[in-house]
Amino acid sequence: MRTATTIGFAVEEGDRVRLDHLATVFGGGNRSAFLRMAITVMEQLELAQELGRTQAYGAQRLAEAGRTIEDISEIVEKALADPDPEALVQAKIIVADHSRRFPAPKRAPSENDEALQVVVKRAFEETKGL
Repeated sequence: MRTATTIGFAVEEGDRVRLDHLATVFGGGNRSAFLRMAITVMEQLELAQELGRTQAYGAQRLAEAGRTIEDISEIVEKALADPDPEALVQAKIIVADHSRRFPAPKRAPSENDEALQVVVKRAFEETKGL
């Protein structure tokens, strides 16, 4: 059972046509259903953008160390063979921060998940260049 609260927001007249179209396509004509899906999609987009920024940070750190992406397997193997306690602490802090900022959504799968994954994949591809 959903507990819902009605909130109001303004939409430009030209955007109302677009909203109604998207609500029809993704929410079965129900704007609230569309908004719930849009929230999920935007959370996934945020996560994809954060991943892009994290990848860019990693690439920058590799370059600063004079390494390339081809060196990652060797770096990981060495780290697993002889872990640096300080590096483990830093990794745990990073993982905890990401888990807190981007919790896994708790929802049942729906028929729209395939469409959602297409949107997320597209968003992820667009963030690769960040």
